Amino acid sequence: MPTQSTTPTTLDLLKRLARENGREYAPRYAIAIVCMLLVAGTTSLSAYVLKTVIDTIFVNQNREALIGITFLIVGIFIAKGVAAYFSEVIVGNIGNRLVADTQKRMFNHMLKVDVAFFQQHSSSNLVTLISYNASAVRDMLTLVSLNVGRDLFTIVGLVCTMIALDPVLSAIALIGGPVAAISSRKMVARIKKATKGEVHSMAGIIQATRELSQGAQVVKSFQLENTMRGRMFNAIEAVQRLSNKMLRIQAGVNPLMEAIGGCAVAAVIFYAGWQNLYHGASPGQFFAFITALLMCSDPARRLSRVQLQLASASIGVRMMYEILDTPAREDEPPGRPELYVKGGEIALRDVAFRYVANKPVIEHMTLSVPAGKVTALVGHSGGGKTTVFSLLQRLRVPDAGTIEIDGQSIADVSLKSLRQNISVVGQDAFLFEGSIIDNIRAGHETASEEQCIEAAKAASAHEFIKSLPRGYDTQVGELGAQVSGGQRQRIALARAFLKNAPIILLDEPTSALDSETEDVIQRELRRLTEGKTTLVIAHRLSTILHADLIHVIEAGRVIESGTHEQLMVASGAYSRLFKLQFAKFLETKKPLAEAI
Repeated sequence: MPTQSTTPTTLDLLKRLARENGREYAPRYAIAIVCMLLVAGTTSLSAYVLKTVIDTIFVNQNREALIGITFLIVGIFIAKGVAAYFSEVIVGNIGNRLVADTQKRMFNHMLKVDVAFFQQHSSSNLVTLISYNASAVRDMLTLVSLNVGRDLFTIVGLVCTMIALDPVLSAIALIGGPVAAISSRKMVARIKKATKGEVHSMAGIIQATRELSQGAQVVKSFQLENTMRGRMFNAIEAVQRLSNKMLRIQAGVNPLMEAIGGCAVAAVIFYAGWQNLYHGASPGQFFAFITALLMCSDPARRLSRVQLQLASASIGVRMMYEILDTPAREDEPPGRPELYVKGGEIALRDVAFRYVANKPVIEHMTLSVPAGKVTALVGHSGGGKTTVFSLLQRLRVPDAGTIEIDGQSIADVSLKSLRQNISVVGQDAFLFEGSIIDNIRAGHETASEEQCIEAAKAASAHEFIKSLPRGYDTQVGELGAQVSGGQRQRIALARAFLKNAPIILLDEPTSALDSETEDVIQRELRRLTEGKTTLVIAHRLSTILHADLIHVIEAGRVIESGTHEQLMVASGAYSRLFKLQFAKFLETKKPLAEAI
């Protein structure tokens, strides 16, 4: 997050947007500017022609000029309408393209940042940012190009017309301009503060909606309807209050401009009337001048609001750049060597890692995972087991030490090749919204339907999938809500079978399942891991009794290693943990098999 001293101004943001988008859109903007100049020119000409209309036709009674002037006025307004149409369509198309490009750019950048980014930003904030901020880019550039460009050109043209008609009247009419500019500047800070608050309140609405959608069962079970209603209503009312505040600030420009404009018109009428009464000034000149002055009022009013609207849009653009300026740690340069897995032996050498300064999660950890064997990590929660999985996938980068696979440092190989060689099956089987076959195919995006079905059969998922009305085309819903927990886990297993990676990471994949489903999944897991390097996180020791190697982790260090039998004989931390879990069976001297 930028500090106050480095926060970019609205002008800085406009310059950056121009640098990043100017070259691509310059030809179309050039056409739009020509159209805006034509609008400004025809508007000014229509005011100036009024002098000729009054003096030539109404004062001098020149019949011959009537038809010519009539056609001239029609031509002026047709040209103005056509030019205005094309300027708005061109700028609008550019704006819509900018929204799409910005959303793609932000999403693509999010794919390249590390997982810490998503822990620092709530999903509701990211949804708000990627939608609201992309529109803010369009709003900002549209305000500058259409409002500032078209309206400023129009005002300049009309002011030139006024000066050509009467320089003194022009000076009288324009004296209120600086007053309006100073007053508008004072409103900018207030509008910025209100806009930022509105963005955060919108995130609150999205968050409450998301939690109700995903946690409806918990909400109803614990009768949290009033709590959820209160949170949502508070967020909605906060948005309403801030929107009304912004409305009042922006609407406050109108009476100010009306007052200034009224004073200017009154002064012009007084001076022009004086000139006409005592010096015989042309009535056509006066009417042309007052028409040009009145024509200035609408573009001047829009321009007076631009600064406030830019201040509002700049908040969204600034927050967008905070996302885009986050280091893309996974956007590595091309040319890195690929990981070549022969056996899949994993080694951590003196690895250290901390999420927060001075609070190490892993300290001087050294452990080995033999190739083609099953290795388990056990210990109390918070010891660093899940962090080891993150480090192996380079979701996190160690502060010290090295991690090697078959003697190759994972820091030196390409990220794509590293993750291609690792399959992860966790306790929360994540499914994307879409069909079952699409979720299985996520393990290998170019796999055929037959390959997906074979993977489902290997995961014992084929039978339940075929029993569904739409089979493999069944939609799983948001986060897999349309299928059961066991079915989700089998689909995730099918995905892992399809990927067929030589290294398997299992993070308590059966901890949330019933005993019968767990038995089925455990059987398929043994098939999945057969002959592959497998690292298992286990809290239920019954699931890893037959592991080839067990590492006991405590406070970020490996304190014991060995097989189940060796660790039980050692009577250390593992033995105590095992006896704690199976105390009831050990006391009654029942067969241990009943507990497993």
